[in-house]
Amino acid sequence: MAQGRDRRRERTVSSVDNALVLLLAFKDRPSIAVKEGAELLGVAPSTAHRLLATLHSHGFVTQEPGTRRYRAGSALLDVALGALGSLDVLRAARPHLEQLRDEVRETVNLILLDGSHIRFIDSIEGPELVRVSNRTGTVLPAHCTAGGKILLAGLSSTQLRLLYPMRRLSGLTPRSTTERSALFRELEEIRLQGYATNFEESMVGVSAVAVPIMDPRGRMVASIGISAPSARIDDERVRSIVAAGRRSAATVTVALRDPGKR
Repeated sequence: MAQGRDRRRERTVSSVDNALVLLLAFKDRPSIAVKEGAELLGVAPSTAHRLLATLHSHGFVTQEPGTRRYRAGSALLDVALGALGSLDVLRAARPHLEQLRDEVRETVNLILLDGSHIRFIDSIEGPELVRVSNRTGTVLPAHCTAGGKILLAGLSSTQLRLLYPMRRLSGLTPRSTTERSALFRELEEIRLQGYATNFEESMVGVSAVAVPIMDPRGRMVASIGISAPSARIDDERVRSIVAAGRRSAATVTVALRDPGKR
């Protein structure tokens, strides 16, 4: 009886170990196919499929409809967000987002990329009577948002094609980009100009401008998005918001490098 319990415990520990290896693999790749998971673990595809299906049932991975590949899910991101206090992105950015809100008088958001979507991890409403509401916790398609597009622009062409295997994209409004080729062309322009815009692509009546936040090693780790009623966003306003956003992002980078300068 004891030997039987030991063997069951060994199998359980092995399964946990394999599941953790799969989750850690998302650090280096945006998505994983069952065959890739099997090769990574050195197990049969059926075993890898069961592990991924179990992770999927708990929200740690999600499956892309077109390719059936698995990518990191919301539960895994929630765990990561819980560790952001030690990672310091959220705490480093907060006071500078507040200063930026006071300067531009619009709603300011801190945004992370989650596969082909974004998550608003902090949001500070602007002081104007008519303003964009707090979006903390909101998840939206990255290609429909300024904050998402600037983060997508930091990915390689290979990573982008893994995220967007289909030529057609889903949209949120009549102005959303629904062609992959059009999105990729726009991302090329965004890389050159260093900021992204969204003119009613995620919500009718709302426009946004976004700039990247770089860590001390020069890696894009998040974005700052400034959202406002479309009536207040024109070309001149975009330029002034971009300038203010870049100053704020630069101070966050300094804060990440030197916590004493927050």
